[in-house]
Amino acid sequence: MLKKYSLAALVGANLLFSGCSLQQSENHTHHTNKNLADVDLNLKINKKVLSNGLTILHLENKKLPIVSVYTFFDVGGKSETPGVTGSTHFLEHMMFKKTKNFPAEHFSKVIENNGGNSNAYTTFDNTVYYENIPVDSLDEILHLEAERLSNLELEEEPFEKERQVVLEERKMRYENKAGGQLFLRMMKEIFVGTPYGGSVIGDASDVKNLSREKMLEFYHKFYRPNNAVLVVVGDVEADKLFKMVEEKYGAIPRGEGLEELQKEFSSPERFKHRAKLPKTVSLHGESVTPMFMMAFPSLKAGEEDGYALDILSKIIGSGDSSYLSKEFVISKKPKLSSISAANYSLKESGVFYIGGSLLDKVSLNSFKNSLMREVRHICDKAVTERSVQKTKNNILIELYSGLETNDGLAGFIGNQQFYYGDYNGYKRELEIYSSLTADKVKETCKKYIDGNKSLFISVWKKHRK
Repeated sequence: MLKKYSLAALVGANLLFSGCSLQQSENHTHHTNKNLADVDLNLKINKKVLSNGLTILHLENKKLPIVSVYTFFDVGGKSETPGVTGSTHFLEHMMFKKTKNFPAEHFSKVIENNGGNSNAYTTFDNTVYYENIPVDSLDEILHLEAERLSNLELEEEPFEKERQVVLEERKMRYENKAGGQLFLRMMKEIFVGTPYGGSVIGDASDVKNLSREKMLEFYHKFYRPNNAVLVVVGDVEADKLFKMVEEKYGAIPRGEGLEELQKEFSSPERFKHRAKLPKTVSLHGESVTPMFMMAFPSLKAGEEDGYALDILSKIIGSGDSSYLSKEFVISKKPKLSSISAANYSLKESGVFYIGGSLLDKVSLNSFKNSLMREVRHICDKAVTERSVQKTKNNILIELYSGLETNDGLAGFIGNQQFYYGDYNGYKRELEIYSSLTADKVKETCKKYIDGNKSLFISVWKKHRK
């Protein structure tokens, strides 16, 4: 319900302060009348699990001689322990370096020479590597993916160089960027005492002190075939793909004790909300006018109420026609330059937030009081049958547009498998969205959007250091 290409991410993926993300969808909203439950989205996915536990998902698409390859590893920021935070993200950087049988940068050069592209990303929940390539280079790419899964070397000199790259990335994203600073503090406050209460990049002190030996230990623990899902979408038949994967990955040993470890890591008690609310936090940062976030504890991916909160987030904070935009951005007396809302559902917990930037000379305290008043009545005032149906229409548009490419399909399928343990999980999601009424969205809104259980954070250069 969270990530790139999952259905709910396509529904509620407005990034903080990105008020224009749904402009195109809104232009077409009134042309979509199809019921979500009637969507004919029947992806003919083939699945195979190797004896070492590697899960393979395949979808054939013969339109063009290209394929997309995604590898999902069940390891993210939540998998780390105090003292080694940032290990997952740091390791992601190192996965493009030297292996036992290939020199550094070989992987990237092969991709480039074949006219493809590749990248990776790390989240609180997982690490994902992906390639978009011509189908005739698939065999070679699978060989290289299997190689770095089993034979990464982590040479000392590149390791130290990449450490500095990661530290600079942390400065750029959080320490020197007001929006990042705001988001990081929100995560720390809402998820205090849980594995989500920090940064995927890690604490600077941990990154500075992480040893090569500790990272190798982390790599050998989590980078195992029974901790991965391989997704391939494109111009290749299932039997041919499965044979190639068996040849490349079949001899890699499974990780022992991983199932027990993952069960321990996903214990509900570890992710129980512990924040003492309400709470107000003021941060000093390089923002000329105040930026703010108002956050409420929410739900993990897959919870039925979470889908109602997804719809609510779009109604109140997505695009110029959203409720809060009309109240605070494009009103006769605007207070904000932008506003957005999102229901950020992680695999084991979640947070609903509203964020925006104040206009010059607008009093922060005055605005906060106005927002608090709005929150008390927003469930009844913003949620109507029309606004709910409009949002459902947008869901269809975003769903279809997100699945037009092999890349979009591969990411979508992999996330369904990762977050729900079922690549057909989107069918249940569509049914839930379709069944939601205005009354249900209102009821859910009143249950979770409570000013007395909220966190209000602002960052501004005039706040005390």
